[in-house]
Amino acid sequence: MSEEAQERLRSRAAAERKTSEEYLQQAVTEALARDRYKRRAQLECSLNELLRTYSAQEIAGAAARRIDT
Repeated sequence: MSEEAQERLRSRAAAERKTSEEYLQQAVTEALARDRYKRRAQLECSLNELLRTYSAQEIAGAAARRIDT
């Protein structure tokens, strides 16, 4: 990590009264949670689009065939 990035990390951590490690761990945890939420929302959107055309049984059957392959 560059010196500039390390200094920003230390500064932001200090502002929250945390160590750099604690701040970084929290930032990574929050980023992973945001990613899981985004992926779940994208999946829901895709499923809604599929359900406009196909039945739940057709979608489940296609998914089962894909998983078995």
